Amino acid sequence: MTRFYVYGDVLKICVVAQRVPYPPNKGEKLRTFHQIERMVELGYSVEVVTFSEETSDNINASSLKDKLGITVTIFPLAGKLSRYLSALLKNQPISVGAFYQTDAAKYLDMVLKQNACDVMFLSASSLAGYVLSSPSFNQSQCKVMIDFMDVDSDKWLQYASNANWPMCAIYQREAKGIRELERKANEQFEKTFLIAQEEVALFKRDVCNANPVTVLGNGLDFSLFYPAENTEKKEADGHFLFTGVMDYKPNVDAVLWFVQNCWPGIKKHLPTAVFTVGGMNPLPEINALNGVDGVRVTGFVDDMLPFFHEATAFVAPFRLARGVQNKVLQAAACDLTIVTTPMGAEGIQFASQQTMFIESSAEAFTAACIECVTNTELAQSKANQALQAIRDDYSWKQQLLPLEHALDKLAKKAEGASL
Repeated sequence: MTRFYVYGDVLKICVVAQRVPYPPNKGEKLRTFHQIERMVELGYSVEVVTFSEETSDNINASSLKDKLGITVTIFPLAGKLSRYLSALLKNQPISVGAFYQTDAAKYLDMVLKQNACDVMFLSASSLAGYVLSSPSFNQSQCKVMIDFMDVDSDKWLQYASNANWPMCAIYQREAKGIRELERKANEQFEKTFLIAQEEVALFKRDVCNANPVTVLGNGLDFSLFYPAENTEKKEADGHFLFTGVMDYKPNVDAVLWFVQNCWPGIKKHLPTAVFTVGGMNPLPEINALNGVDGVRVTGFVDDMLPFFHEATAFVAPFRLARGVQNKVLQAAACDLTIVTTPMGAEGIQFASQQTMFIESSAEAFTAACIECVTNTELAQSKANQALQAIRDDYSWKQQLLPLEHALDKLAKKAEGASL
């Protein structure tokens, strides 16, 4: 265990994160970083408890401490195989075992036993076990909140429905175990959050309706994503873009489906069109697309903004996904025309046929991509409306208001109790 100390005497929050939320360069890390940043801006004392798998995690933890002026406590994880086998032997979901560390469990139990924080904030369903299995949880005065972000159990069911044996059975097992954690967390924790109203409705219907679930959306840093000054596109036949971590199953599925089912039709009508797949950790099947028929696979890049600025349209052909897609928000902030499936538009308040192309079938998706090039007036109108909508409603400060209100309520209770 390594600790980086900062002291405070105000409302104390212990944030437990699966991964070091710095740098904030992808999904959960981005969301958790901005939540922590907002807690600090509100004047609360924050400790982050998180985990390391490689040396860079310790470096990033120290950077996070310096960036936000908080305490960071980091525990080293064992090798993946041993963690996964341990989860199977303990009859735990594998995603729980993936982030389980014995010393961390003892430490968090000590925090609860000693009431060392006023609020324990868990950043994922897989972390709920640390609290639910703690001998001190039921006696602790610490209030526990959890940010599910998405209904993870449903994600695993989606995977199962698209997999063959034995992976189908593994995914079903995972869904069952995570669903039980989600249910217990909603029943026993002070507050539960999900990223969008659609996720809340799904959770209430399929998981648990014991206690209210609050929508806690994602925002956008408009200093990092903004429209290009020069709107002239280099490729006359169009430049289509997809970004994301390219070893993440929903991203891989989206790209492969698009290339196999839509790209041939697009190239038939737009022979010089280009499709860029931008993002770290591309799997072999993604790398195999590079250089074939106008497809470019970048791998890791320091800054995706130039790719947004070069593109004609952003494609989000998701068939497996949960929650709000940050990449779609980023494209909207860059004034980029968006072509997405209904799943890619899920949870985005401004998503409609007025602000983006939303298509389900391969044929309609292909036609929409072609129209981005052949009907630029319509395409730009959609992009402009999306840009205005995201500027109006999607700052991080605004999206995190439900968290601010929940913490303020607890802070006032704590202040009243101390008088």
